[in-house]
Amino acid sequence: MKRPKKSSWEAGQEYERYIGYLYENDGFHVTYFGASEGLHDFGRDLICKKNDSIHIVQCKRWSSKKQIHEKHINQLFGTTVMYYLSEMSVTHTVDGFYQALNDKKIIPVFASTTGYSETALQFAKSLGVICKIKPMGPYPVIKCNINQSTHEHIYHLPFDQQYDHCVISKEQGEFYALTVQEAEDAGFRRAKRWKGNIQKYNAKN
Repeated sequence: MKRPKKSSWEAGQEYERYIGYLYENDGFHVTYFGASEGLHDFGRDLICKKNDSIHIVQCKRWSSKKQIHEKHINQLFGTTVMYYLSEMSVTHTVDGFYQALNDKKIIPVFASTTGYSETALQFAKSLGVICKIKPMGPYPVIKCNINQSTHEHIYHLPFDQQYDHCVISKEQGEFYALTVQEAEDAGFRRAKRWKGNIQKYNAKN
């Protein structure tokens, strides 16, 4: 049976979640801003926090025939400044931004499946933007979460209502599962708030 093709929006969201998963594995607390805010994400797909450092991440899952250009780098840098003004600056002015950038307290990161133009790399170097090329890879996507109030063991599929708001804590016994069977064998049940069905998930994955 031929699997249905993912839309460009679905493919892009899948890539954001993949990059977020890699950040989580590196000990970051990840907010999936693009997935929750959609067109109103200001070019911030992920907000990743670890200790006193914040990575503002933009993700592009593009064909290798395309390139990232300086306008994309500029957008990321601009939204990083905006985040600093609204969330980090006491005076809500740009004073201190470049010091925070130099001290690695805030870091703009561009993650892409394709390459960057020479001009884009020049802009990135001068603006302090980190450019990464990271192909999409396989990863466990089912979130197995334990409700801290009721202690219920619940698993969430990628299209479930609370998926992108669910934060996995390995210290609390939560984990990412590869299959529904793995989640259920570990004692987790399906989330009650969901948008699709398991057959749809299995068909696409």
